[in-house]
Amino acid sequence: MQKDLLNEIKIIRLNKDNFKENSLDNFVLNQKVEQCFRKINNENILCPVSYTESWNLFERREKASKIINAINSGSIAIAAVSGKEIVGFALLYNKLFGSGNQYADLGEFYVSESYRRQKIGEKLFNIVCNEAKIIGAKKLYISAHSAKESIAAYKKYGCTLATEPNAEHIAKEPYDLQLEYDLSARIYQVEDKEKYKDLLLLADEQWDMVEKYLDKSTMYVLDDCGVKGEIIVVEMDNDILEIKNLAVLPDFQHCGYGKKLIEFVCDKYKEQFNTLQVGTGDSLLTIPFYEKCGFVKSHILKNFFTKNYDHPIFEEGVQLVDMIYLKKNLK
Repeated sequence: MQKDLLNEIKIIRLNKDNFKENSLDNFVLNQKVEQCFRKINNENILCPVSYTESWNLFERREKASKIINAINSGSIAIAAVSGKEIVGFALLYNKLFGSGNQYADLGEFYVSESYRRQKIGEKLFNIVCNEAKIIGAKKLYISAHSAKESIAAYKKYGCTLATEPNAEHIAKEPYDLQLEYDLSARIYQVEDKEKYKDLLLLADEQWDMVEKYLDKSTMYVLDDCGVKGEIIVVEMDNDILEIKNLAVLPDFQHCGYGKKLIEFVCDKYKEQFNTLQVGTGDSLLTIPFYEKCGFVKSHILKNFFTKNYDHPIFEEGVQLVDMIYLKKNLK
């Protein structure tokens, strides 16, 4: 259900032709707040603060006018659209600030009430981050409403307290939490592997086969304004580390992410293992890729795919039968 809804949502860049003063007339904010963070003894503590934030028609049009003025000044506005209705939007100001002009300012960021918890906000956030990188920012800056739910959402995206809080933002909204999001690509280990099930199935399309190695494996994801790929490794005998799963989202393949994940694993484990190996189908998509990454063919496991999978697997119109193993020396 969630996936179907997300697929129906279109992400558009707003401009003077597709965004007018009445474009947010049907947007429903209706943010119920029970707790907010407040600074007490120099610590951010959750405190009881109960109210509902909602926009009337005047406030919706005032918000729309603010976005229009920002667009006319060169700032970037992105919207999530369902049918003809805007159900989420973000505004990124185009002026960099900070001691090293490292920050781009996320000025507005909202998702309509009935469309929350559907990953629409995450999708908008990742697109805004990419736009911030394009204009030269190193970090995204967010003067965030201090409601418990709002801060939890930003933390889920990977935001942290700003290392250089902006005095102008603090003066304007003293109760906001000043946050930042590092826009540099990062690779890090994750524990909740099943959260990335869709990504894992890109590389190994039968889930019970994935489950055979999932618990005993270590998983890393590459996050570059959103998770773009993953790699799973398992420690084998005889000083061998094996790649069990490597996948990059289709829209971001051929961008070097797969190679970066392999290079990360090689560097991280070079002192612990002599050899990195991987088993893959005899495919023109994968064999040349691994060879470009420095792997050489090692051995073949006959009829692996026909014996272990409950359906034929094809790549580029060719059925996969044997497992081809490749290896790379780490020392």
